[in-house]
Amino acid sequence: MERHGRGKGKRRLLGSHQKCWLWGRNVVIETLSAGRWEILDLFLAESLEKEQLDEGLRLAHAQGVPAHVEPAELLRGLCHTSEHQGFLARMTEFPYADERQVLDSLVDPSFSVILDGIQDPYNFGAIIRSAEVFGAQALIIPTAGQVGVTSMVARSSVGAVNRVPIARSQSLDRTVDDLRRRGVAVVAASEKATHLLPEYAFDRSFSIVVGNEGKGISRGLLERCDCTLRIPQKGTIGSLNAAVAAGIFFYEVSRQRQLPRP
Repeated sequence: MERHGRGKGKRRLLGSHQKCWLWGRNVVIETLSAGRWEILDLFLAESLEKEQLDEGLRLAHAQGVPAHVEPAELLRGLCHTSEHQGFLARMTEFPYADERQVLDSLVDPSFSVILDGIQDPYNFGAIIRSAEVFGAQALIIPTAGQVGVTSMVARSSVGAVNRVPIARSQSLDRTVDDLRRRGVAVVAASEKATHLLPEYAFDRSFSIVVGNEGKGISRGLLERCDCTLRIPQKGTIGSLNAAVAAGIFFYEVSRQRQLPRP
């Protein structure tokens, strides 16, 4: 077995031995490149093309991550999938950002996202990916009733979990109150709203609230929002998937902010 890098002290794993693995070329390379989320060990398949193998080894060396070049079958045995693409990382717990520091770091006109109980890891990962693509400065999630950042979430985000701060809040009600005291408008995404998304001007600091896939936004949180917006629809289906709806909201923010100012 070929090894590169130095060993590290004991760290808390992302999950159990079976759930601590992050795999796939794009997400592993993105995680190595960002250098935010500590990787305990990197496993690279010896069947990789030289360019890919060299890239993995170079990034691992730069981050001080022990790298192991092994047969692809060994990687499959570790993560129990053949979809690793020759890149497999053993992860520590995800490094959530401090909520207070996140709020203090928002740059006017800011754009942040609050998720109220997203439970599907694919939805969560897709929302993180869209938030990063369209320029969100931060995501805030509750500590309870919400899926956290897991390997599945990280893979669904294609590594965007490394590029946008994600903080956890003990009380989203208090978080919204704090944001409003700071002059940040809080906008709720709801198919029951009377006002349409394109009618709102995203030219000031604001935060978009996206609710649970089934129950939507909790009543107490909804009452604290400055306004509620819905996406114009032509079909007969009552609502969009939470991740799709969030992506449309984020796109509208990006679209408006790229328009020339009068």
